[in-house]
Amino acid sequence: MDRRLFLKTSAAIAAASALPTLSSAAMASVAERSLPEGHPANDGYQPPTWLRYSRTIYFDGITPPVYPRLMDFDAERLVKVVLQLGGDTLRFQPIGNWALYPSKVFPLSPDLHGRDLIDEVSHQCRKLGVHLYCYSKFMNPTMEVGWADSHPEYSDWVLRGPDGKPFGTFNNYGWNQIQSPCSTSSAYRQGMRQVVRELAAHDIDGVYFDAPSAFEYTGICYCPSCRTSFQAYSGMDLDRLQHKEDLEAKLEWFRWWNQVTLDELEACRKILHESGKFLMCHNGAAWRGESLCGQYRIPDGFMVEHSPQIYIRLMTGLMGASMARPYQKAAQMYLGSYCVSNFEQPPHCKPWAVHDTNMEDGDEILMEGFTDLACGNLPIYASLNRGYYGIGSGSDHPVREVYDLMRRAEALVKDSVPVPYVSVVPTWEALQAWRTNRQTWNVEMSQGFTLAMLDERLSLDVCPSTEVIENWLQNQKVVALCGASGISAEQARILTGWVRDGGSLLATYDTGLYDEQGRQKLGGMLQEVLGVEMKGEALGSLPECYYRPMESHPALGSYKVGERLMGDTQLIPVAACGSGRVVADCWNLGLDEVRGPAIIVNNFGKGRTIYVAGSLEAHYVSSRVVSLRRLLSSMVRYLAHDAPPPFTIDAPLGVYGVLRQTAAGDLALWLLSNVGFKDASIGRMRQTFVQLSNLRVRVLVPHGRVVRGARLIRSGQSVPFTLNDGYVSMEIPALHAAELVHLELG
Repeated sequence: MDRRLFLKTSAAIAAASALPTLSSAAMASVAERSLPEGHPANDGYQPPTWLRYSRTIYFDGITPPVYPRLMDFDAERLVKVVLQLGGDTLRFQPIGNWALYPSKVFPLSPDLHGRDLIDEVSHQCRKLGVHLYCYSKFMNPTMEVGWADSHPEYSDWVLRGPDGKPFGTFNNYGWNQIQSPCSTSSAYRQGMRQVVRELAAHDIDGVYFDAPSAFEYTGICYCPSCRTSFQAYSGMDLDRLQHKEDLEAKLEWFRWWNQVTLDELEACRKILHESGKFLMCHNGAAWRGESLCGQYRIPDGFMVEHSPQIYIRLMTGLMGASMARPYQKAAQMYLGSYCVSNFEQPPHCKPWAVHDTNMEDGDEILMEGFTDLACGNLPIYASLNRGYYGIGSGSDHPVREVYDLMRRAEALVKDSVPVPYVSVVPTWEALQAWRTNRQTWNVEMSQGFTLAMLDERLSLDVCPSTEVIENWLQNQKVVALCGASGISAEQARILTGWVRDGGSLLATYDTGLYDEQGRQKLGGMLQEVLGVEMKGEALGSLPECYYRPMESHPALGSYKVGERLMGDTQLIPVAACGSGRVVADCWNLGLDEVRGPAIIVNNFGKGRTIYVAGSLEAHYVSSRVVSLRRLLSSMVRYLAHDAPPPFTIDAPLGVYGVLRQTAAGDLALWLLSNVGFKDASIGRMRQTFVQLSNLRVRVLVPHGRVVRGARLIRSGQSVPFTLNDGYVSMEIPALHAAELVHLELG
């Protein structure tokens, strides 16, 4: 079996159709145990208070001045750059392809000569008042190909095929080829735990783990240790994984992988907490159907994956902040970043490591940094190596401005929470469709809905299904499930009760067509509350499909009977049931035939629901058709009982608003002027944003509160305002990239 192909095709984000369908009997047998869940520590450890509002600068350990050769490394020079950039915290990487301290278990840099770079950096950090935590590899590659042949003490760290020979390599970002590790072997796991003990023995504040749950870095290993461990866990022979059609064994392998990840994270957390150190980790790989979904609950903070596209960054960032908030954890997101290519691309085409030292900053750093803050995340700047060498004249001004605003606006930003009109809920359960040879579009549809709401200036939040509980629902006006194909029985129960008590739910496409195991539920998991009977999978795609209102209904806004508006090419076959009512159908222009119901509204108990059989939100991403976002906006407003929106913006398309309530009860409106050249689809590109003038902004004043003042935090000026119809209205003289509007309330 080609394990690399398996790892690619088994991921929900890859070609799930390449997997065989698991039989119902086999599915029932593996469904008895749910995926292991992480849980917050309850060991008495309290992370430092500064961690949740740190201005972190990242030093990369696989570029100069430490790799490929440890050359002119100067800790004092390094830490001074952190301060020059406006940071107060350094994420230092002493574990990469080599150890940069005298480790007893990790391969040492051949140029180390007894030095301990952690001690050198720690001394300077303490001297200059900078916090310090260390990066460590976790389950990703380390050694050069062939290196273990001359260092047999590391032979058990190498991934091996069924024949027992080393298997799998990675291009080390242009430097060399590195060997895939056997991260599930007892030798590797014990070695990495010892690394954590060594790091914890230094004068540092914490440790950051890279790539938990990122199984694509490694793969299935057939070494004796893995054979024994997998047999003990599953009762299966590891060789079953060589058969492509044996999905039952593959599911068990992922369960085992997740259990290994859980065990290691919790063991390392215990080591660190007992030594008074915190644990951070990367969480970007965790929102996948095969990964440890509760991973983010284990550490004291985590990294949220970034995106150059601002609307996607907003969705991802808002969701990450929602995952961190209930546990009072730190949530970080790359600012700029060095990741400009995917693996296995020619290193001369889209270099990765080279860009860590030569990529200069521009407007995009301002936009990304302020967007991170608007989401409720902490930006982490990833170009300290370039600053160390002084490459790029004047190019650090953008990041310095971001961190300067962080300093000045700490009371407004820290612990602020969104004020949503609608909350998007991506579902972990939707990602389980890969188990039964299906694909989900839940993430992409959620991104499209986010973009439509941003363009319509309807305030939103994003909260994953793993954090949707009854208490959270009580504070929501409208919840949107965008192609949330997988819904568990418990989630269906909670949502049904919430709508019955007065909540409002919008569902699109295949929401609830499958359960949490990816099994199709005839009728749908939300049939009662939506008033919709789902009859099966999507109909085949057809061009020239339009939605036709069958009655004038407030959910359709200004669209009337006889009019036609842009639809999408694919539809779930459904019928209205219970009190559900079809208010629009889907009609094909070329065939002059009705494909089926398109929009169904329902009154359920005290609440309202709307179901859309297609995905207008996914269509909107590429088409930007005005009628799509207006229709989605009309639906949300109807579900919200036409409550006044939290804010309005009179500005060109591309200006996004994110409204947050501060810890002190004031309001803070982020204005993100994503207007200008921003084609980042081919990699990390320089982006320039157009400056706008004289924007009108209105913010709804909470009942019983008065406005004492309005101030623009970034530009440092007060602005006059008026009050009318419950809104405070003001004019923003100029807007470039972003502004933070603070409304002081009394």
